[in-house]
Order: sequence, then C-alpha cells, then structure tokens
Amino acid sequence: MELGTASALVALSNDIAGTIERASGAVVAVEGGGRFSTSGFYIDSNHIVTSDHAIDDDDETVEIVHADGMSEQAKIVGHDGSTDIALLRSNRAASVVLDHAPGDDLRVGSLALALARDDDGDLAATMGVISALGAAWRTWRGGELDRFIRPDLAISPRFSGGPLIDVHGRIVGMNTWGLSRRNALTVPTSSIARVVASLASGKRVARGYLGIAMQSLELPEALANTAKVEPGGGVIALGVESGGPAHRGGLIVGDIIVALDGKRVNEGDDVTSLLGTGSVGRDVALTIIRGGGAHELHVTVGERPHHDR
Repeated sequence: MELGTASALVALSNDIAGTIERASGAVVAVEGGGRFSTSGFYIDSNHIVTSDHAIDDDDETVEIVHADGMSEQAKIVGHDGSTDIALLRSNRAASVVLDHAPGDDLRVGSLALALARDDDGDLAATMGVISALGAAWRTWRGGELDRFIRPDLAISPRFSGGPLIDVHGRIVGMNTWGLSRRNALTVPTSSIARVVASLASGKRVARGYLGIAMQSLELPEALANTAKVEPGGGVIALGVESGGPAHRGGLIVGDIIVALDGKRVNEGDDVTSLLGTGSVGRDVALTIIRGGGAHELHVTVGERPHHDR
C-alpha cells in the first residue's frame, strides 16, 4: 500500500472515531422490561428518546445508564407505539445535544454511523451506508413517518432507540427493530420532533380504533365469486367490542372485511395501517361479506385506548 493511501485511510479512521467520540455523550443505555435492553439519546437538555417496544406498559420510570456508568430512574413522559417512540425525562442535564442533519442531505449510499450503550455504560458503534430512502409511509401499527430510511448496518437489538448519525455527527434519526419484522429501520428526526412535541405537552398520539378482534384469511374462490369481490384475502371479525365503534356501525362476529374506504384489505395489518392518527372521528366505509353477499357499513373511527399500545 502506498504511503499516501495509508495516510488517507488513517485520517479517515481518525475522523470517524472523533465523530463517534463527540457524539457519544448524548447516548445512554435503557434498561427496560423487554427481552432486550436498548439505547436512547438526548434530544434536549433533559429529555431522551428511545424505542417504545423496550418500555413496559405500566412503568412510570425506567433505568438509564450514562456514559460514566452512573444510572438513574428516568421518568417516562409518554410513548407512542405506532412510531415506536418513547420520551423520557432525565434528572441529569445532557453533556451533549446533537444537531439534526438536514433531510435533503440524505442520499442512498451516504455513510452513516449507529451508536449504542450497554448496561455498563460502554459505547458501541457500527458503520455502513443508507441503503434505501423513500417517501412518507405508515407503519404496521398505524404510525405516520415522514420518510422511509433503511440503513445497511450491523445493528443488534441493543442499537434500538439509539441514534443514526451522519459523518458530521448530526442526527439522522432513531434506529429501531420495532417497526419491521425483517430489517432495522430509522425513524427520521422530523417525525421524532412531531411526536415528541405531542408527548411533551401531555398529549397522546391518537390512533384509530374499531374495537374488533380479527384474523386474516384467504377468501375461497366460490365465496369471492358469489359476493362479487376480487379474489384475495380479507379479515374475519372474531370478536366485536360491545358499544365500540364497529359494533355501533353494525359489524357482527363472522363478518369478513374486504375493503376500508375502497382500499382492499388482505390482512389485519392492512386495517391497522389505514387507521392512522388522522382517522380518529372520521366516518369510514367498510365493505364486508355477510351471508354470501357484499355489504357496506359506515363506522365512525374511535381512539385506541391508552393501555392498548
């Protein structure tokens, strides 16, 4: 290897290590009640964001571990399972609060760094690239994210809740395993800011609710033909909450939902994804199969109860 090339690699290595070191003061370990512990990071002088899936439903506080190995019980200000964001309040002022990377700086192939801490406060980091970018999308739990970001990084569950940063040390978003069954994804900073603003003001992020227990199924071809609907999947109502939105709209056990507001429903996740934060209070049309025929019901979407994350 030529001397100039070696010097350039050493300089790059030192730059990356320096960026990680400067950003590391913002990162904490989060010892939640889930199967795996996760990480979090300061977004202002006293508030920390982390993955909601690491927090037990009934907890009021959660243990966090700082860079110096000292731990504390941080108050859980609020959480939103639909975007996998939980907001914590620390008693210790942040030593570092990172700037946000401009969204228009992101490109497929851009270098990115993920940071995490273990329960002793030791830092971990991994480097890769942004492998995919996309438009705004809705999570399988109905959360609305401003952009699809998928990093190509070796991210273990410990990195959930930790920051993804660019080579300048600016936050791109929060890494999480809670929004995909296949890949770690990154919640963009703009979405974090929007959700945190609601949680910090004492408001919950309202999500749509029909009040039904459902199971996905594949429509028998004969039933699809008889009901005059396109072949494919659907969801059958196994239970309907008495007095709930669907019950008031006329849905009964055994009805098969095949469309919501004209959009085909093939499985339960399709229903959830169509009931985002903007759906609460809205009248929606359910296309159902009952008695071998297709019918339309109108349901006013309710708000998912607080305990149902």
